[in-house]
Amino acid sequence: MKRIYYIFILLICSGLIFSSCSKNTELNSNPFLDKIQLTMNEKKSNNNKQIHVYQVNLVNSEGKEIDVDSVHFKMEMKSMNHHVEASMKKITNGVYEVSIELPMEGTWSKEVTLIKGKNQREITIK
Repeated sequence: MKRIYYIFILLICSGLIFSSCSKNTELNSNPFLDKIQLTMNEKKSNNNKQIHVYQVNLVNSEGKEIDVDSVHFKMEMKSMNHHVEASMKKITNGVYEVSIELPMEGTWSKEVTLIKGKNQREITIK
C-alpha cells in the first residue's frame, strides 16, 4: 500500500514539473527595448491617500529620452490577491505617468511593460 502511495505522489510531482516547464513565458524583445534604462518616481497625491501617481523616465544608453509605442503599468499585492493595471500616459518625450487608486497600503510589486511594434519587454520593480 505504501508503494502505491509513493508512486501516486511521484506521478503528481512529475506532472506538475512537466506542466510548469512547458509554459512559454518568454516575451519577444529586441535590442532597442533591451537597451532602455528605466527610472521610476512616485509622487504623492495631495487630494487622496489612496491615489498614487507613478512616473517613468525612459532613456537610451547615451542618456537621451526615447519613446515607445505604449507603456503598461501593473501593481500586485500577492498576499491579498490585489491587482491594479493601467496604461501610462505620455507626458513629454521619454516620460510616462499614471494615477492609480490602491485598495490598501502595503507591499506592492510593480511591473512596467514597454511595447514597441510587436515587441515588448517586462521590467519588475521592487
